[in-house]
Order: sequence, then structure tokens, then C-alpha cells
Amino acid sequence: MKQTTLCFVIDQSTDSLLMIHKKKGQGEGKWNVPGGKIQENETPLEGATRECIEETGIRPLELQQKGSIEFVFPNGGSWSNHSTIFLTTKFEGTLVHQQTDECTAAWIKLSSIPYENMWEDDKLWIPQILKGEVIKKRYIFDADNSMLREEIL
Repeated sequence: MKQTTLCFVIDQSTDSLLMIHKKKGQGEGKWNVPGGKIQENETPLEGATRECIEETGIRPLELQQKGSIEFVFPNGGSWSNHSTIFLTTKFEGTLVHQQTDECTAAWIKLSSIPYENMWEDDKLWIPQILKGEVIKKRYIFDADNSMLREEIL
């Protein structure tokens, strides 16, 4: 199972979450937070930082690990992954990479997170992360990428 990261960056001054809208690949057309595959010889923390910078131009600081999630896609080939979740309210930089080949980045108000345009499971665990909780879960999906079940590990 590939190792990935998800990086939650909150701007407390505007009550906003840094998010990306995927243009291609896994999750195409869906909103998510910056993240992606951990490269060889890279720690999850290094991977989360790198992915956030590459996708948005924002450098997250003082990332706190908030748990992990296994996303299991039995019919999804390489889509299954084990994701380490990070959260911070400290960052530097501005949103300079608003458009890349892979995604569009934006600050989204915490009160307006577009759960209806996200993975089905996101509405179950993202509110916990935003409250600062630590989680360890597994989500199983079917051949149509619909969530079958949630398991607390």
C-alpha cells in the first residue's frame, strides 16, 4: 500500500482552510487538502510539506501529526493508500500556485467546506481533524468508489 500525506492548513485570521480542486488522477473533480505520495527517502512530514508547497506555494510550519487513515480501493489498482494526516495554523507564503496541471488551490471558509464535492468519507473524519482530534481509521470503497464502510482502528 502506497504511503501518502494530507496537510490541513488553517488560516485563523480568515477562518479558512487551504484546499485544492483536483484536475486529474485519483479524485479528479473533487475538493481535498494538499497532499500526495511520499517519495523514497522522505518522511511523512517532509512529504506533507513538499506537497503543500508544490500544489499551493504555501509552506506549512510546525505541522502536528493528527493520525492516519487507510483508504482501501479493492478494485482501484494503485488507489489504495495509507495516509498520514497533518494539521497546522502556522504557515508562510501566499497562494502563488493557484493553478497547476494537477489542481486549483484556494482558501475556503471553514463554514463553507464543499463536502458535497468531496470524497464521501470526508464528512465523517475531517470535522474531527479540524477540532484537533487524533484519528486512526480505515475506509473501504467499492468498484464505483462509493464508501462501503468505516472502521476505527
